[in-house]
This record gives sequence, structure tokens and C-alpha cells, in this order.
Amino acid sequence: MNHSARKRAKLTTLAKSAVSVFVFMLAVSVFTCCSNSGSDGDAGSSDRADTGSVSEKTVSDAQIATIQAELQVALDSWRENERITGASMSVFSSATGQIDLASGFAKLSIDPDRFPDDVLTVESPMFAGDLAHTLVAALVIQLAHKGALALDASIANWYPEIEYARQITVRNMLDHTSGIPTFYTQDFVDVLYEQEPFIAQLPDRVIAVAAAAPAGAYFPPGTEYGYSKTNFLVLGRIIEIVTGQPLEALLRERLFEPLGLDHTYLAGRERIPGGTPLGYEYVGPGTAAPTAIDGHVPQTPAISVISAEWASGALVSTPSDITRLVQAIFESTEFAAVAREMLQIAEHAAEDSGPVIVDSGAGVFVWTENGQQVVGQFGFIYPFSAQFTYWPGSGTIITVIANEVDSSRNPSTNFLLPVIENLTKEAKKILDGVQTGR
Repeated sequence: MNHSARKRAKLTTLAKSAVSVFVFMLAVSVFTCCSNSGSDGDAGSSDRADTGSVSEKTVSDAQIATIQAELQVALDSWRENERITGASMSVFSSATGQIDLASGFAKLSIDPDRFPDDVLTVESPMFAGDLAHTLVAALVIQLAHKGALALDASIANWYPEIEYARQITVRNMLDHTSGIPTFYTQDFVDVLYEQEPFIAQLPDRVIAVAAAAPAGAYFPPGTEYGYSKTNFLVLGRIIEIVTGQPLEALLRERLFEPLGLDHTYLAGRERIPGGTPLGYEYVGPGTAAPTAIDGHVPQTPAISVISAEWASGALVSTPSDITRLVQAIFESTEFAAVAREMLQIAEHAAEDSGPVIVDSGAGVFVWTENGQQVVGQFGFIYPFSAQFTYWPGSGTIITVIANEVDSSRNPSTNFLLPVIENLTKEAKKILDGVQTGR
């Protein structure tokens, strides 16, 4: 089976389990890495956006240059080990302020002697997948505080065709306790990749696919946790119905423009300035794929997939922008009430069978590491993956986006997602060394 067929055959399973992989890696990380404790301190705003908090760098410019060099080595080493064409990272700590880094390439050339590879920069937007959930959740909660909707309202008035619609609340969808199935059924995967790859999908059609899933709801609402991208498609449409405005316009008006997120877009129904970012699948040097470059096969997400993901996974951004967004939501007085709602955890944990409990909040996951609360979210849209991790006690934030998956190590089954958590641990160790004086 070639890599393209493998991708289609396994995408349904991966779409359901990608966040489970993230949750599992967090559990293993917390269990095996008990020395990475963050110190309390004042978190600050970046130079680009005034989030309402105070930042005072506590180290010299020369020290920051040394720290940046250490972080660059960590990023380069991780990218090479994970066989990724390009990856970028943004970190923030009260000691250093925000540091943005990039490694590798945005695009490889088949003839680099004549046409050089495109170097990835910190301003190169890439798909951030399910990190869109954090933005949509913040917007939903803002609207709830303004009285436009209620978090405990059922979705029956908007989507009565969904099973258990009268029992499913907006809050159930925010924390994935709705039981609504994913839209990635095997039949719809065939539509997206084989039958209609160049046709943009309408959100309501995608929601209807999930509502008509043969097996029905995963479970009655509020009785379990079950990750489903469909939740955020429904939330995106509810936002549009109650406001009468496109979700893309509201995100720009309320988040992107006020916070200076100049490289962040919601793809699916609008064009991405500069075009769709190119990603890769590493299949190894022995591949017969005609488009492969040193084993890296270019993979551009089809418009059918981008539009189907929409509010659930079609976010395009940079780690720098995401770091500023996370800081604004969780550190500023302006978003304080929104953050409190987002950090209210669901009754049913996302992961409670391992060494650590990972809870589901509204558009984020929450867990405890070394006695301190940690907040994060993972994003995936083939072949891109992303992750942010935030430590409220110290205000530290680490965000990573990568543009490649690796199928060379698991050729008979499926590609492997890069383990972003390994890079996050190394970067956090470097930042903790600064805050504790090494």
C-alpha cells in the first residue's frame, strides 16, 4: 500500500485519536519528568499586544541571546530527529519575554542549485488544526456574557436533527461531553479525498454527515467524554446564527486585529493570503513517489478537507501569534471572565486511566504537573500538527507548529505524528533554568 492510500485508509482512526495521543503523551511526560517545575512570577505582555499584564525582563540582552541559542539548538535537534521539513516555536517567560524561532524549510526545491529551498521563518503561517477550538471557545463565552446565547442552552433550536439535541448543551460541546459523532466517517473520507477533493464543503453538510452517522451518538450527553471535531463545527455555526455575521469576520474583529495577530486566518471559506501552506510526509529515501525530495513527499491539504474542518481545524497561524493569543486570554484582565469559564473542567476527564488525570475544559485541556496547573491544546490537520502549553503559575507559554508527519518508521500501518511534547519539555527546562538562576 502506498503512502497516499495509507493516509486515506487510516485517516478516520487518526482523526478520532489524535488528541488521545496528545493526552497520553502528557500523562507520560508528567509521570517521567518530575523535575520540570515552574516558579511563580509575574507574566507579561508581548511587545505586539497589550494584554493588560506587566512584563519586566529579569535577564540581560546577552543572556537572552544565549538562551535563544540554546532554544534554537533544541528546536533544530528535535526537528531533525522527528524528520520534519520545517518547524517553528515561540516561548514566553517573565524572565525573557517572548522569543520566536524557526527551523528548516517551508518548501523544498527539486533543483536547489537553481531554485533555493524556501526557508521557514517565524512569520511563515502554517496550519494549527484544532488550536482553532481555543479561539472559538473564547468567542462563544464572550457571546454568552453578552447575553447572545447561554452555555446551558440546548442546541435543539439550532440543530434539532442531531440525536439528543434537547439534552446537548453549548457547554457539552465546548468540553466534548456532547456525544456527537465525528464527521470523519469512512464514506465521507472517500468523498473528501477521492470523489470531491477540489470542492469546498459547507459546514451544515459536514454536520449532517455526523448527525447521520450509522452508529448514532457516541453516548448520551453529559455521561462521558468523547473528542469530536463536529462539536466545534456546530459551535461555529451557532456563533454565526446568533450574530448574523461570518465566523471569520468575528474572529478578526474580536481577536485577530485587537491582539495584532497579523499571520492568523481561519481557512475553509476564505482564501489564505499567500496561498495554502505546503506540508510533507517523510516516506524514506527508498520511495518511488515521483514528487519525493530526499524522501519527503509534498502534501497540500485539499480544499475539501480544509473546508470540512473549518471551525474545528482550519486555523492557519504562527507560534508567535498563538503565544500572544494564549497570553491575552489567560493573563489579561480583559479576558479574565472568559478564562475562568474556559478553565472550568468537565465532570468526565479526558484521560483518567494513566498516571495523571487530564481534564477537558472549554477549548483546552487542563492537568496538574508538579502540583501546578497546566493548560494546553493540540492541533492536527494532515500533515501539520501544533501544540501550545501554558503554565498559569509562572505565565510561561510554549507553542510549536510542524509541517510534516513520518511514515517511514511505521510503513505497514500509518504515519506517526511528531512528539511535540519532547520539544516542549526541553524548552521548559531551559526556561526554568533562567528563572531559577541556573
